[in-house]
Formats: sequence, C-alpha cells, structure tokens
Amino acid sequence: MKFSELISKSAIVKELKASDKKEAIKEIVEVMKNSYKAENLKVSNILDKLMKRERIGSTGIGSGVAVPHAKIEGLQAVLGALGRSSAGIDYDAVDGAPVQLIFVLLTPKNNAELNLQTLQLVARATKQPNFCKFLKEAKDGKEIISILTEFDEVLK
Repeated sequence: MKFSELISKSAIVKELKASDKKEAIKEIVEVMKNSYKAENLKVSNILDKLMKRERIGSTGIGSGVAVPHAKIEGLQAVLGALGRSSAGIDYDAVDGAPVQLIFVLLTPKNNAELNLQTLQLVARATKQPNFCKFLKEAKDGKEIISILTEFDEVLK
C-alpha cells in the first residue's frame, strides 16, 4: 500500500473550520463522502463509530497528529483523508499538545490485516523526520500529495 494512494487530493481539508475534535472529524468525514462519492456512507454513522473509538482512547498520537479510524461494514477499500488546523485542536492527545494534522482512516470491517497495515503505514510515516512539518507547511492539496508521494519512496 502506498501513502499517496491512501488519500485522494480531493479528500484533503487544507484548513479545518472546526475548533473541536468531534466537529473536525465530522468536517473531514463529510469531505470524504463527497470525495469518494460514497453515497452509501452515512456521515452520522461514521462519526458515531469514530467517536466510539475515541472514547476507548484518544487517537491523538502526539507531535500534533491524530489518526481517528474505524472499521466499516460493507466498505470494499480503505478510504483516507487529511484535515489540517494551523491553530491546533484540543484532542486529548497522548502528549497533551494540540493536534494540527488529522488522518481519518476507514477500513473494511472484514479485513483486520488491511486495517493494521493502514495504521502502521501512517504511524511509520509520521515518525519520519520532517514528514509532519512538511505537511503542516504545504501550500495546497497538490503539494500535500507530492509530499505523500515522496514519502512512499522513503518508506519502501
């Protein structure tokens, strides 16, 4: 799996309007639904699943990054999106810092291996030097996709 194939350019929110965790996730899921033309995805159902996961433990993994994720019944492929907040969002992250990059990942419910691979890919990428810094500083979706593509080479 390649990072650049995980997130469509149209599934990138350059600057989130939301100022709290739930609204930020909802904003990103709405963009995902439109980006992937996933008419069968109900924003409220996806949001409920993602927030249920957040109640188990925050997906704010530190260094200004959060990775809310859920396994979705009937989904055939992984759907990913990225939302950015230059102001940062209080996310109850493990390090207590505000979150500026939110990667939302939806995976098929019946494919635990794919779910794990997707989470590992994002975790590995966010640990790479300058990856998050470059994403936070990118001017637009095209530049973000370019950064993701470059990191596909690093992560081989």
